[in-house]
Amino acid sequence: MADLRRIIRKHGPFASVCFDSSYDAEDAARGTELRWRSIDAELDRSGARPRIRRLLAQAIELHPPPHGRCGRLLIADETEVLADERLPNPPHDRIVRMSPLPYLLPLIEVQAEKIPHVVALVDRVSSELYALDGHGGEAEQTLRDVGHPAPEIRRDDWTHRTIRERVENTTRRDIREFAGELDRLADTVHAEVVVLAGEARARTELRAVFDAKGRDVVEAEAGTLMPGSDPKALDAEVREILHRVAALRHRRVLDRFAAEIDRPDGLAVAGLAATTTALRAATVERLLLDSSALGDRLVLAGTAPNPLLGPAANAAAGEMRRADEALPVAALAIGAEIVLVDAVAALRDGAGALLRRR
Repeated sequence: MADLRRIIRKHGPFASVCFDSSYDAEDAARGTELRWRSIDAELDRSGARPRIRRLLAQAIELHPPPHGRCGRLLIADETEVLADERLPNPPHDRIVRMSPLPYLLPLIEVQAEKIPHVVALVDRVSSELYALDGHGGEAEQTLRDVGHPAPEIRRDDWTHRTIRERVENTTRRDIREFAGELDRLADTVHAEVVVLAGEARARTELRAVFDAKGRDVVEAEAGTLMPGSDPKALDAEVREILHRVAALRHRRVLDRFAAEIDRPDGLAVAGLAATTTALRAATVERLLLDSSALGDRLVLAGTAPNPLLGPAANAAAGEMRRADEALPVAALAIGAEIVLVDAVAALRDGAGALLRRR
């Protein structure tokens, strides 16, 4: 997964492309070629230099789309492709931009679904740990296997790159030791959710001794370590658990915003002008954006890493930039979180913010 903060530290201009990369027809290869020709021509008209266009074309050639419906987001400067992400669904509209700032909203939307988490699959004989960190980092490690290894379980549906640890033969380990291994892995990937799956009694014992440290701990009914077991049911349940957690957190942010914006001295602002002012003052804790309502609105801004600060962001030296590019970059530069929302009545101009406590 692309590192947003690394992207904003780069110097533009940036090419940002978001398009339907579905590969679901008999002539899909020809369709992909024609789509990219059209995008490349649009980049050329937008002033993209040949180097950027070549980098993007190479990414398309080296990583062809998977079969099925999907979208794709690419961001590049003149030195490298900074982001190349599959989108679970095609975008409503194709986006092709050449700008001093990167267009990050589609990438932010994808990352919002990637909650760092650990899955502990346990029974009375053996245990396995699986984890996904916030950046999709890839690693594999085996911990002190003893006795006879447990059967290998294919996890073809455990998509996204994973960190995986296997802990065998827990009959020779105290459940508290395994809880310690789980805690260390959760710390390593900065897990926000821990899913306990497997034998009910083993789950109960593990939960009783595991130190949650503020993480959400959820038990899954699917999943077993029995030989020949199919992990698809557990994978599906884990995805559903993470979706519920993300939806609940999103709802809490909206409820807090509604409560704060209604208070005379509330820690929230709404509207493009007020939100931009708060970002310039670095008082934003969470930036809320409705991309549809924000539309093509512009703000006075400079360039990355913080387009709302410095001499380029004043009336004499600044330029009008797209708000849907400048505001997310500015929020990331001050360490604020970004929450994408739909049709929030109080979010005038499609922009608002929860403020840091004074």
